[in-house]
Amino acid sequence: MMNKSQRLKPVSEIAHAHERDAARHMGQQQNVLQEHKNKLDELIQYRSEYVEKMVSAGSAGIGAGQMQDYTRFIRRLDEAIVFQRSQIELAVRQLEVKQREWQAMHTRSEALNKVVDRYRTAEIRAQDKREQNENDERAQRVRPMYLDI
Repeated sequence: MMNKSQRLKPVSEIAHAHERDAARHMGQQQNVLQEHKNKLDELIQYRSEYVEKMVSAGSAGIGAGQMQDYTRFIRRLDEAIVFQRSQIELAVRQLEVKQREWQAMHTRSEALNKVVDRYRTAEIRAQDKREQNENDERAQRVRPMYLDI
């Protein structure tokens, strides 16, 4: 017959597996967020370099058409930067969801582990008490040698 701690152990293991999965998903979302941040940094850097090129070309005397091309491209970079910032905001919100999911799974896993540990401790105490009672009974049944006179 299985005792309570043995019956709950598989449930505890499943909860721990769910916690690991939630942690993995949270880590993946952190990576997604970092990728978006890196892309934003690249866009900002590229925009800065392109503005410098436009200023250099403007001081060297470029035509109005080329200046419009520079301006249009910078505007497109600005739109890409705005879009990338919105992607970061979305990724942050999704990360917060993943963190809450992991926290819930972690709390559940910890609670189940405590219950299993509490049952196991109670079972060990009960086993120790049974053994002590058995030893006491055996000791009472054995007659001392000095009484056999």
